[in-house]
Amino acid sequence: MNSQQLLGQLLALFTATCWAGNSVTYRYLGSFIRSDSLAHARMWIAFPAILLLTIFTDGSLPLHASARTYAALLSSGVIGYFITDLLMFKAYIFLGARESLVIMTLSPVVSAVLSYFCFSQALSVTEMSGITLTIGGIICMVLGEMAIHRKAPSASSEENGQNIKIGLACAFLGAILQSVSYILAKYALDDVPAVSSNLIRNFGGLIAFIVYSAFFSRHFFTDIKVLKNGKLFGLLALAAISGPVLGMSSQMFALTLAPVGIVTAISQISPILLLPVDKFVFHRTLSAASVTGTIISIAGVVLLFA
Repeated sequence: MNSQQLLGQLLALFTATCWAGNSVTYRYLGSFIRSDSLAHARMWIAFPAILLLTIFTDGSLPLHASARTYAALLSSGVIGYFITDLLMFKAYIFLGARESLVIMTLSPVVSAVLSYFCFSQALSVTEMSGITLTIGGIICMVLGEMAIHRKAPSASSEENGQNIKIGLACAFLGAILQSVSYILAKYALDDVPAVSSNLIRNFGGLIAFIVYSAFFSRHFFTDIKVLKNGKLFGLLALAAISGPVLGMSSQMFALTLAPVGIVTAISQISPILLLPVDKFVFHRTLSAASVTGTIISIAGVVLLFA
């Protein structure tokens, strides 16, 4: 293994760690702040941070890219940072951080299918086996968790069951849209450096939140007030830096150093990293179905991109 590939794999591992910590932080913040306000406010922290990071790493701003590149990256940012993140924040709150990230392992599977239709890339037996394992693990986890809640019918469990359904719907749709976002970003990686491409994507996401909060939700000033909450600002800043800035930048940089399959597989191990967090921090009882489903899903992703 050459040094560049090793660095790419280490960056992918760093990305997975960022996603894991990010999801837990957002889940906690979601108890105090509306998910759309939370998603909007963190972009005001992330954008100036990624702007400084771009100047530091690339030496200049991406001002000379083609119109096609700008369109692809801005669209990728709107889908990835705006629509997908709103869905995933709700999934973290209603379903749970680890379970949401398990379902997000479906994203590389969807990406493989989209690549087949968009780029005529045929799926091998190994890739189809990986898809089967990944989806099978998700089904195992979902059905196991749903079965546990059905065993104890009560007003609270019925409400919890409804929350799980909402969380599942948000997580599945988020996984699909994240794949679309990555497909769009892939077009630009040869034209714009990794961190610069992330800057343009962040800008697209921020503009989408401004338009949405100003003209649709009418919560623009309410969202901005979140930044004045001294008690929660530190955690919000930590989540913004670890997710949209460092996490996504490291993933895109990793894609330029190591094979896409290896990077994608490593970056999907966040649910496994969250197992001890759920057990020892949140004191949650981990069902056999949840643990088994997590392991099977990750194994499927690894096999798919081996």
